[in-house]
Amino acid sequence: QFPKFTFAELSKLNITSQQLYRWSAPIDIIEDYQYYLNQLSTSNDLSQEVFYNCTLPRFGSMCQYEIDYYHENYSSLSAMIHDYYHTYAYNPTSFTCYTHLQCNRGPSPACLDWTEICNGYRDCIDSEIDEEHCWQLEYNECKDNEYQCKNGQCIPA
Repeated sequence: QFPKFTFAELSKLNITSQQLYRWSAPIDIIEDYQYYLNQLSTSNDLSQEVFYNCTLPRFGSMCQYEIDYYHENYSSLSAMIHDYYHTYAYNPTSFTCYTHLQCNRGPSPACLDWTEICNGYRDCIDSEIDEEHCWQLEYNECKDNEYQCKNGQCIPA
C-alpha cells in the first residue's frame, strides 16, 4: 500500500537522511540509513534494508501506526503532534496513588503520592504515618574507604 525503497534505491535517488527525517521516518531507520551512506565504499549489509514511505497520518517502520488527530494542512508528524499538545493541554485525570499506607488526604481524587512519603511534611489528615519509620530508609552505613554525605549516601573517599 505504501511505497517502499531499499537503502540502495534511496542512495541512487540521492535521498539524504535529513529528507527521511522530514518525511517522519523512525529515528532508528534514519540512523541506519546514514550509517549505510557513510559506509558505501566498503561492503555493506544494509543495502537491502527497507524504508516505507508512509503518508500522513500513518507512521512507523512499516506504516503500522495512525494518529486520529489529522488535518490535511499538516506537513509532518512532528507538526501534527506539536499542534495536538498545544490544542489539548495536558490535564491529568488519573493519579498515581501510594496505596500501602492508610492515609486520609481528603476527598477524592486526593491521595498520597510516593514522593510525599518521608519528605519531612505530614501529608495525611488523620495521622503522621507517611513520616513514620523514615529513619530506617535514611540510615546508610558507609564502608571504611567511603565518605558519608549529608544526605546519607556513600561515595568513595
